[in-house]
Amino acid sequence: MRVLVISDVHGNLPALRSIIESAGRYDEVVVLGDLVDYGPWPAEVLDLVRSLGARVVRGNHDHAVGYGVDCRCSEETHWLSVWYRENITMKLLSDTDRQWLARLPLRLALDLGNTRAVAVHAAPSNPLYEYLYPWLGKEEICARLHGPTVSLRRTRNECPGGLYLVGHTHLQFMLTLEGTTVLNPGSAGQPRDGVPKAAYAIIDAETGRVKLSRAPYSVEEVRRRHRELGIPEPYLSALDQILLTGRVPPRPKSV
Repeated sequence: MRVLVISDVHGNLPALRSIIESAGRYDEVVVLGDLVDYGPWPAEVLDLVRSLGARVVRGNHDHAVGYGVDCRCSEETHWLSVWYRENITMKLLSDTDRQWLARLPLRLALDLGNTRAVAVHAAPSNPLYEYLYPWLGKEEICARLHGPTVSLRRTRNECPGGLYLVGHTHLQFMLTLEGTTVLNPGSAGQPRDGVPKAAYAIIDAETGRVKLSRAPYSVEEVRRRHRELGIPEPYLSALDQILLTGRVPPRPKSV
């Protein structure tokens, strides 16, 4: 059983299509949230994900669109996210699409053959907003893998065990701590780790092997669509830089 794991598509249809073409054979698709914002095809991304029969959790940007609230994303991109959601994403999605996003679960328990996994967008301790970075210390990582009802004192000395699928950071990584594996497939539509290709992962559920992969896609197609939509400066240049370099530029002084 091969499981395709995708996260943070962010309305980038060419990137999502490229992943599907590059992944080869797979038996199941798991999407770790943030289907919308920053990218110009939110409705088409939702349609494609639904057509795949994917199992999907709700990300903070999905939540913001579904409920009309702030995304509470990192300060370096918050200014861009707010403008894009209000001026692009909300205008390109139907009421039905927004309601679908609002109904997505925050957490999934997955039985992947010989592997059991928990899937969330951010971290089990806070499925919408907590950032789980690979450079955090063992105590902090273990604490964020436990649910919010488990005390930090208890989690300082133990990780919960099992496989955890997370997104949100736009960084592709896998780490193992005391029988606990954390897998972040990276961002499909907006990688921010300096590699501007669509990121994803494949899990072989029978062997437990994981392959972290990247797929090239037409960045120019996305940039061209942004110009067709009339996105102004400084938002256009910031989006261009993220797509072309996989890095977030400094916030302009004018916003």
